[in-house]
Amino acid sequence: MRREAQASRLSLVVNTPHSRLRGLIRDLTDGLAQQMYLWGRDVRHPDGNGLVHAGLQRIARIDSAGEGTSRYRIERDGGWIELHGFCAGWRPHDPAKDGMLYIRRCHRIFIASGQMDPGRYDMSRLRGGCTDKILLAAESFLRWWIDYEKWAAQELGTAWRTECWRDYVKLRHARPWLSPVQAVDWLLEFLENPRTQQRPREILRANELQTTAGLPRHTDNSR
Repeated sequence: MRREAQASRLSLVVNTPHSRLRGLIRDLTDGLAQQMYLWGRDVRHPDGNGLVHAGLQRIARIDSAGEGTSRYRIERDGGWIELHGFCAGWRPHDPAKDGMLYIRRCHRIFIASGQMDPGRYDMSRLRGGCTDKILLAAESFLRWWIDYEKWAAQELGTAWRTECWRDYVKLRHARPWLSPVQAVDWLLEFLENPRTQQRPREILRANELQTTAGLPRHTDNSR
């Protein structure tokens, strides 16, 4: 069933205009930039390291390697979900398979092969690829992201997540994205039906128009 679902999604992706898919991939990178900030805040949750509480293994930084921050990882779909201050992604155990890597300073998602040391990337193992291949390589990571945010809302609290998000929006360099609740909904729809998925800016514009008209709008239940 899983292979059939992947084939169906791939068919939708292939038949979606490339310009729109490229725009959605750019939207996804903006969402990842925001999410990496949220993960960083979860590490400093008042009740303890949120990533560790969620089951991720913490690998302390090695100063001589120039990694900068600790690395966190958890097994998922025959590979590792890995988070770091510099990057985030999914690395399959099978070296013949493709994984994905988001590099923060590049603000870009790559298709990746082999192990990557944060901050010391072998660029020969990174490639852009076409949009459909990027989506397939990123699926395990995106589904884990969704599961983590659902866990965080329940265990860390919606008030905590909203506070972190509002702090991110205030940053000068930040590219404001959807609220955490809206982000989960967007990712779910993006994975299941990329052909008809709205871009975040379209959702935000619709909310603004509804507010102007005095109509009920999609709200963040954590507020």
